[in-house]
Amino acid sequence: MIYNIVLANPANNITIIVLDCIDKENYSDIANRILKNSKFGAEQVGFVKKPIMDGKLRLEMMGGEFCGNALRSFGMMVAKNNEIEKGVVTVEISGSDKSLNVEVDNINKSAKAEVPLPKEIEYVRIDELLEFPVVMFDGIYHAIVEGIEANEENFSYIKNSIMKRYNIEALGIMFFDRERYFITPVVYVRDTDTTVFENSCGSGTIATALYLSDGCTDSVFKCSINQPGGVIDSEIYKSEGRVTKLVIGGKVELSEVIKIEI
Repeated sequence: MIYNIVLANPANNITIIVLDCIDKENYSDIANRILKNSKFGAEQVGFVKKPIMDGKLRLEMMGGEFCGNALRSFGMMVAKNNEIEKGVVTVEISGSDKSLNVEVDNINKSAKAEVPLPKEIEYVRIDELLEFPVVMFDGIYHAIVEGIEANEENFSYIKNSIMKRYNIEALGIMFFDRERYFITPVVYVRDTDTTVFENSCGSGTIATALYLSDGCTDSVFKCSINQPGGVIDSEIYKSEGRVTKLVIGGKVELSEVIKIEI
C-alpha cells in the first residue's frame, strides 16, 4: 500500500503524520511498519481524521495517546495548508476531550500550544528507595525520576510497577538531571507495545516543568528543558497555588508530502 505522509521534526522527536483515511483498527499495524522503517527514524505516528468537535482537523495518535509535540506539529501543518504564516489554529488530538489552540509561526518555524491540565499529580513509591511524582494527563501519564540512570533495565522496572497500578494508554518516564535541566524521555505506548527512547517529549517537558514549579503560587513559571534532540520551552500559569494554564513551545520543521510504500 502507498500512503501519503508528512514528516514533522519538533526537537528531533520525529513524528509521522499519515494523511490518508485509515480505520482505527489498522493504526497499530501501520504505525509499527512505519516505525520499523529506519529511513525516517520516526518515534511516533499520528493519523489525520475528520474533526469530532470544533477543530479544523483531528489527529489520532497510534495508541490513542496524547502528545504535545504532535499537537504543535499538526497545528503547524494545518496552518501551512491554509496558507497561515502567523496565527492561531484550533485542532483536535487524541487524549484531549476538547479542541486546542496552536500558535503558529511558519516563517520562523516555531509553534506553541496550550495543553490540557493534568487530572492529578500523585507520588508513587515502588520500593524502599524509589519514590517519584506521576503527572496524570488524559491519554498519558509521566513519571519524573531523579538520580536514576536512563537505561532499559531501570525503565522496565519502573514501567512494570506503574502499569500494574493504572490502566493507561501510554506512560512516559522522564529521567531528570537537575544540574543540567535535562530529561531523557522514554515512552511506552500500550496498544502498539512500543518503547522509544525519544529525542524529546512535549508532554513530558510540561510534566517536568510542573514538578519544578512546586512552590510557585501566583505567577508564571517559565523554563526550558534540555533533552537529547534539543530544547522545549514551557510556561506554567498559577493563581493561588492552582495551575490554570500550561503552554509548550519551540522549533518545528515540516516536510512536504511524501509518498511511502509499506
